[in-house]
Amino acid sequence: MLNRRKFLGLGLGAIAVASTSNLGAEDFRKSKPKAWTATKVDEAIKEVFGKTAAVESNITLSAPDIAENGAVIPISFKTDLKATKIAVFQDANPEATVAVYTITPNMVLDYAFRIKMQQTGDVIVIAEANGQLYKAVKNVKVTIGGCGG
Repeated sequence: MLNRRKFLGLGLGAIAVASTSNLGAEDFRKSKPKAWTATKVDEAIKEVFGKTAAVESNITLSAPDIAENGAVIPISFKTDLKATKIAVFQDANPEATVAVYTITPNMVLDYAFRIKMQQTGDVIVIAEANGQLYKAVKNVKVTIGGCGG
């Protein structure tokens, strides 16, 4: 049975935990890697890979030509490259980096997921293999209300 003292003790304990959980939040935001706050795709690519020059080949990227709902755009990509890192970027949102994957040997590089885009823009997948950058680019037209306009 829960009496008043236990209730107050549990309530004060919960308040203490909730108030201390945000102590490091501002420090985390300040120390967030620049790749996650970059607003331009080239800036984000440079932060992740250290360079931006990439050859458009060896990656198959699938995305719809027209997305009726910008909140759930299906994206998939695959490659046979022996990549060490793969990243996904887009130029339709305030922050360009979508995902960064560190690849281990013998991984199958075949990914599928959904992203959110505020407006029409490009989705870019960059893979690093043997010191070279490879990319695939797909323009996705985001419509409002699925009207295609």
